[in-house]
Amino acid sequence: MADSDRLQLVVTTPEKTVLSTPADSLQFPLYDGSIGILPKRAPLVGRLGYGELKVTIGSEHKSYFIDSGFVQIVDGVVSLLTERAIAKDDLQRSTAEEALTAANALPASTDEEYAHKLREQERARRMLDIVS
Repeated sequence: MADSDRLQLVVTTPEKTVLSTPADSLQFPLYDGSIGILPKRAPLVGRLGYGELKVTIGSEHKSYFIDSGFVQIVDGVVSLLTERAIAKDDLQRSTAEEALTAANALPASTDEEYAHKLREQERARRMLDIVS
């Protein structure tokens, strides 16, 4: 594949750039579903959800947990701005299970507390999906 037929992926957290690499295809969670991206994609701005970023580079596949944020696609450059991006190999099942236990223990006596609890449960479940 020629370089013009590749995407340029940049994943950035508040602390650092986690990943900057050419890619043949991507899949990642949006706030309201998932999306797959191929080269020459029309421009897009979207809100990220929680879940798995799948990156295909030739025959190699990489996977990351993405923790909400925003995506922008312009001229073949896919920029993901996220709170956290953790490589699948760095995720531990015990950490995800602890996050779910902590989320389940959150109080939910107001609408705001209930919404927060649901978000934390969803985040932990998506992390568990990746490590399973």
